[in-house]
Amino acid sequence: MKSAPRPLPLLLLLLACALPVRAQTGDSLAPETPPPGSTIVNADELHADQVSHTAIFTGNVIVTGTNFNMTCEEMTIIFTKENKIDNIVAKGNVVITQPDRITHSGQAQYFQDEDKIVLTDQPTILDNKNQIWAPVITIFRTKQSMFTTGRTKTLLVNGMGSANATTPSPTDAK
Repeated sequence: MKSAPRPLPLLLLLLACALPVRAQTGDSLAPETPPPGSTIVNADELHADQVSHTAIFTGNVIVTGTNFNMTCEEMTIIFTKENKIDNIVAKGNVVITQPDRITHSGQAQYFQDEDKIVLTDQPTILDNKNQIWAPVITIFRTKQSMFTTGRTKTLLVNGMGSANATTPSPTDAK
């Protein structure tokens, strides 16, 4: 005898995240401020598949986290069998905004196991006033490090040191 299928927490979580918290007017889905440690995803459509452990958000995707915002045309989330995020792929005019940093790319892929983001398809980073362009930019979030692959162009405003740094004069060495 087969038991009735039980809804996975994944689907309920995704549906809860996709629903606006307060009433919306018209077709706009303005980003909300999520509770600490939470993320809100607004999109025109959501297609979740419990068998393949995927959720695909399409059309005007707006992701709001506690320390970042992201917009893109499509975002695919791949979950583990335990319903934890394994991998996220954002495509189409991807813009990630954090305090003092904005990234633009055609695609951004997040790997949970390494806490790594790989930006491709003409990525750029604007960090304060400094800018980086490269074919591939890889960011390790917890290590606060990054590297580029391919010919890289970097604009450093006020050099590599602090904007307040001064060059010692010959008399300072005495």
